[in-house]
Amino acid sequence: MKINVEFDITPEEARRVLGLPDLEPMQQRILSELEGKMMQYLNVIDPETILKQWLPMGIQGGIQGFEKLQDIFWSAASTVRGGGKRKTDAKEDSK
Repeated sequence: MKINVEFDITPEEARRVLGLPDLEPMQQRILSELEGKMMQYLNVIDPETILKQWLPMGIQGGIQGFEKLQDIFWSAASTVRGGGKRKTDAKEDSK
């Protein structure tokens, strides 16, 4: 024997019937606090600020700093790959 029972009630009504607490006021407070903190730290998301925090002082300056960063990444990749040279380095060595 199989019996199917259907309830046509809203989630709010189901919560009350089952005796579950209403968490919406707490959720609203948490969300508003989270929104306030996100707005407060929005300026930290600036890419320039993030790079300044992550990179050493010598790498942060302009084009030379970017080239130095590329060299660091290239050295790491070359070490992993087996010590190959960039095409530009090979051209300079042949001169």
